[in-house]
Amino acid sequence: MVNIKKRKIFKDIYELDIKFSKRKNTKIYKENFIFNGKSVSAICFNKDLKVFYFIKQMRPNYFFHKFNNYPLEIVAGGINKNETSKKAIIREINEELGVKVISVKKIDSLIIAPDCLEEITDLYFAEVPIIQNFEISNPAEGEFIKIIKLNKKEIKELINKKRPQNIVTKVAFLKILETKI
Repeated sequence: MVNIKKRKIFKDIYELDIKFSKRKNTKIYKENFIFNGKSVSAICFNKDLKVFYFIKQMRPNYFFHKFNNYPLEIVAGGINKNETSKKAIIREINEELGVKVISVKKIDSLIIAPDCLEEITDLYFAEVPIIQNFEISNPAEGEFIKIIKLNKKEIKELINKKRPQNIVTKVAFLKILETKI
């Protein structure tokens, strides 16, 4: 049997007292837990050019690990109150790529780091127009984004290099290799 008591210690951060009990054996341990909620992410592509668009931006984790070259990411973000997942990804694509979506289709839901971070992201395929501006500045969101376009061959080469990569983008790479684009 498992019994969990949670205590809020800051905004969306909780301290958990987790009690495992098996007849004669009881074990209690503490763990911190971050509730991040639901998010959205998208594999963005242009059908005519047969390219996929990724972004690079500064993240504290990249800074503290002294990455000289920030890892690629797919477009992603939170879902605002009273916003659907689909509306959220359309908004995020506009904010991070500076374009309006041509079409969008949900393909999966992923649980991110289930042991300490409660976040589930809905993953979409999104067709977008050809991108002309490859730098997006959104100071209100703290985002200064460089847009990178890659074809399937370049993505396969990246996978083979086995460099550190966030898990959602790594899944996106694998999904892209399965597509007929």
